[in-house]
Amino acid sequence: MKLIVCIDDHGGLAFNKRRQSRDSVLIKDVCELAGKEKIYMLPYTEKLFADIPEARIKVSDRPLAAAGRGDFCFSELVEVGEYADKIEELIIYRWNRSYPSDVMLDVSPEGLGLKLCGVYEFVGTSHEKITREIYK
Repeated sequence: MKLIVCIDDHGGLAFNKRRQSRDSVLIKDVCELAGKEKIYMLPYTEKLFADIPEARIKVSDRPLAAAGRGDFCFSELVEVGEYADKIEELIIYRWNRSYPSDVMLDVSPEGLGLKLCGVYEFVGTSHEKITREIYK
């Protein structure tokens, strides 16, 4: 699985069962990265992708469990460590800010045996700088 997460400066994913932030330019970047491939996600996440054709979105109550080899999975609200053995690629979007969080990214690229293959920085609609890191 190609796991996509958005984290703050402390590795936070979510706070009080809600995403920390959102950005439409980031969502566009995710879709360009995935190409024509489906992106697995929670029903909660689906509204971020409202402008994307339904054929590309695969909504599941357990997207990490549903995504298979080579599939993209956008995860926001849950720790992912339980699925570490399925992660073949990790795409981290960094908000480059500190937010309150109570759900943390509980895996590291190094712990998964992945290496940094690319870094891309861009200006979002809500953030002056968003950093995308791809680990394979």
